[in-house]
Amino acid sequence: MAAVYDWLYNGLNATRRDRIRGALIEKVVTRVRGDYEFHWWATAYRCNWCGVCNSGVGLTGLTLLTENPQLTDIVAESYNRINDMFSELGVDGGWQEGGGYWNYGVHTSTFFADALKRATNGKYNLFENERLKNNPATFPLYISLPGNKSLNFEDSGGGSLIGNTHLINKLAAETGNADAAWYSNELLGEGDDIFDIIWAKQNIPAEAPKSASKHFRTIDWWVMRSDFKNPTKVVVAGKAGMNDDPHHGHLDVGHFVVYWQNEYFIQDKGKEGGYDEKFFDDARWDYPQASSEGHNVVFVNGEKQIPGKLRKQPYNYEVGGKVEDFQTSDKRDYVRMNPTKAYPNKELKEWKRHVILEKPEVTVVLDEITANPGSEIQVRFHPGVDFEMTNDFVFLEGEKGKMAVIPVVEQSFEIVPGKHAMQYVNATKDFFWIDYFDTVIKSQSAKTVVATIILPVENIQEAQKIAGSKKITSDKTGNLSVSFSRKGKNYKYEFERKENGLQLKNN
Repeated sequence: MAAVYDWLYNGLNATRRDRIRGALIEKVVTRVRGDYEFHWWATAYRCNWCGVCNSGVGLTGLTLLTENPQLTDIVAESYNRINDMFSELGVDGGWQEGGGYWNYGVHTSTFFADALKRATNGKYNLFENERLKNNPATFPLYISLPGNKSLNFEDSGGGSLIGNTHLINKLAAETGNADAAWYSNELLGEGDDIFDIIWAKQNIPAEAPKSASKHFRTIDWWVMRSDFKNPTKVVVAGKAGMNDDPHHGHLDVGHFVVYWQNEYFIQDKGKEGGYDEKFFDDARWDYPQASSEGHNVVFVNGEKQIPGKLRKQPYNYEVGGKVEDFQTSDKRDYVRMNPTKAYPNKELKEWKRHVILEKPEVTVVLDEITANPGSEIQVRFHPGVDFEMTNDFVFLEGEKGKMAVIPVVEQSFEIVPGKHAMQYVNATKDFFWIDYFDTVIKSQSAKTVVATIILPVENIQEAQKIAGSKKITSDKTGNLSVSFSRKGKNYKYEFERKENGLQLKNN
């Protein structure tokens, strides 16, 4: 509305100007002046809504300044508060709420940032915020997937690439960032929005990032792959971090996905089905999409992850997990996560998850789980394609390729299918099932190690052959190795027992 008032000012008669101006004063100015702290979004610097609302307030102040110069106060408030929100971007540009809400917060704030920069001749320039300036498009670039998709973590959607073309063009122009220019040129292409005329592509030197893999250190998301654009090369991505986002976070510490041939073979359901009136109150964590039940994590005797923030309750910043090690090279990527503190720790005493991507397409997962002997351990996977279970592995079949999920355990195990029942509190939403399968083990000692091989196969016979070659061995000192054969090649991964757990050797 502020933009309409400003852009069409000369085409409006006095009556229409007064009506719009009066509405802006009533609906915006009087609601915030002297009362910012009443509005939760005003200081919610880690939430996109802070940028959305403060940008609207700031643009209202700017567009009315000629007639009401005293409104510099709300312009200043918006500048300060949006600057604080930008400062909550991670040191690598990551945003805890996910890609879709990174776009909503940054995109909306950019309208105000651009207007304020021009109105003040560059004196107040939000594009100079160090977190935004250093990584203006790093997050959407690295969570992009071949096939014009993006990672579906949290509530972020994942249906398309993140970032409007005009937004990325504008950020690239303001920062001169080569990664942002490359993302715009190579992945987003040409836009079809009116703002693609206003914020058009600029002649900025574009350069592909040296590595296609990334660890977002502040939020502890990670992506491992060989190439940004080639769908025939596997992408493995996952996350740790804190369970302290009450707006769009999920209880998914230690979770990961496998993406190949433009499909999720191991998936995250995200916010599938949308929202209803219960999704943002205390019932949120009962929805399988938000609960740890609906993610590719580990359970001991059914114990689920817990939130670090409940509605109207104080934060517990200790609830969550962390990435303890991340390494990338041309041949192999490796990550070790510790999600232990995401659980109440009554049943699950400790859990460490190692994920290896043997480039370009072989994934090996190793889970170290500490629990009382006799506990039931479930290692859960949500398939994104059709699947067929056998006693030794699960055969996944997509539109353009096939994969096998092969458990490797020193003791007996069982592969058990399951379904989450999902019905939104909304008459327009249909009931649906969410499929999953678990590798189930009865622990024989305090420490249980479960490996899982996930890789492309030609057919179910090749999967059987690989499963027949699998081995997991350990020595008296606790060192461990996982091995298998595939297409005449032997694969072996050795882990050395350290004081704080296993560590991949020779990476």
